[in-house]
Amino acid sequence: MKYRYTGPASGVTLADGQEILLWPAQVTELPADHEYVKTLIALGYLLPVAGQSLADSATEVTLGR
Repeated sequence: MKYRYTGPASGVTLADGQEILLWPAQVTELPADHEYVKTLIALGYLLPVAGQSLADSATEVTLGR
């Protein structure tokens, strides 16, 4: 599932060994059933994103829009 991260710059290592860097306002794909993802949602740091591709989000952040 795609989420917009709103917390401080951070990182997470998923159970499969994949490392994800999290930056404020970044949209990223994360597994909805991961315990840390659930924690970030509960804290309000991850907000579900609907109808936006990851490529669009990367361009938006890179160009400062």
